[in-house]
Amino acid sequence: MERDAKVLVIANAVGQLFLQFSWFVMPFYLKVLGYGMDKMGVLFSVQTFIGGLSFLLAGQISLRIGYKRTLILAALLGLLGRILQVIGYNFYILILGFFLVGINMGLRDPNYSALLSEKVKSEEERHRIFSYSFGLGTLMNAIGVLVAGYAPGYLISLGYRKEIAYRLVIALALLQFLVVIPALMLVKDVPVKESRIKWRKDLIVRILKFSLPSAIIGLGAGITIPYMSIYFNLRFGRDIKEISWVFFGQQLVMGLGSFILPELVRKIGAVKVITYFQWSAALLFLIFPSIPTFILASIVYVIRSILMNIVWPVNDSFMMGFFSTEEKATAAGIRRAFSTFMRGAGNYIGGLLFAVSLSYPFYATAILYIFATAMFYAFFIKHN
Repeated sequence: MERDAKVLVIANAVGQLFLQFSWFVMPFYLKVLGYGMDKMGVLFSVQTFIGGLSFLLAGQISLRIGYKRTLILAALLGLLGRILQVIGYNFYILILGFFLVGINMGLRDPNYSALLSEKVKSEEERHRIFSYSFGLGTLMNAIGVLVAGYAPGYLISLGYRKEIAYRLVIALALLQFLVVIPALMLVKDVPVKESRIKWRKDLIVRILKFSLPSAIIGLGAGITIPYMSIYFNLRFGRDIKEISWVFFGQQLVMGLGSFILPELVRKIGAVKVITYFQWSAALLFLIFPSIPTFILASIVYVIRSILMNIVWPVNDSFMMGFFSTEEKATAAGIRRAFSTFMRGAGNYIGGLLFAVSLSYPFYATAILYIFATAMFYAFFIKHN
């Protein structure tokens, strides 16, 4: 494995550690600031829709300034966005913060995948490095979510007001940029021979085949996933410390499990791994609202999350094999844009559905997951 690939994987893992200080705590932070689920839906939607627009631009920007500079630009915008979220002086400052974080998300993800894929020499090695990146990042995620779950209560016990305690925890997310930006400086960029994509019918069809299932899954995920920590609070009356253990378990097992994925892909194929796991996850969401206890719901949610999310590095790696160096970031960006726009719509729909019932969102998500996975299977089983 090349040095640059190792640097990228480690930088990503550090980012995932500190990400939880903003992602997991954010709904509780907004609640303490006095915002209801409707306002949360607006903020999450702004971030998601702007992320979608940025995904569309990610490939075009990297063709002009390179993968490395695009990633550094994304990190600088993300840093500014997180600072505004910490300030959180009013709703408009928060909107601007979520706006900038959305740009960071949109520029970063497809260019990270494209640059990392160019740092390996074979398909098997690509599956391995993507799984290792996901696995290590997810393990760091697990540590982050546990610390983030306990940190607000600890600060409150020291005498800090609730609002200040949550604000300080969100501020810890800024530390990721002290590592990520210098790490990106060390990485060599990959020369891009063409400054423009040569659009052809077959290229558009390939992108759409990956993008349409991702869009439907994004819609389903947007309806439920951002509200899961609040769901456990409302449904079972559990506090943030107890809920953090659910997400810790999810991330820990998923991180460890991802290291066996390359071997599983080698034995049964990427398409079968993706579809079998995601169908199983969808079926668990169908029964989720009827689960009566917090412990059982936690176990089912952890299993569902692992099945649904553990295959994403396989999906990303599988997709990269269909495109050239110049096409990778653009193709990945368009697929993520489809997913992100629909996730943004899902954020808003989820806020409305949860306001009516704590069950309806899960049924909607499960049906969408089943349909999207069937579509992916039909498109790609011949490439398994």
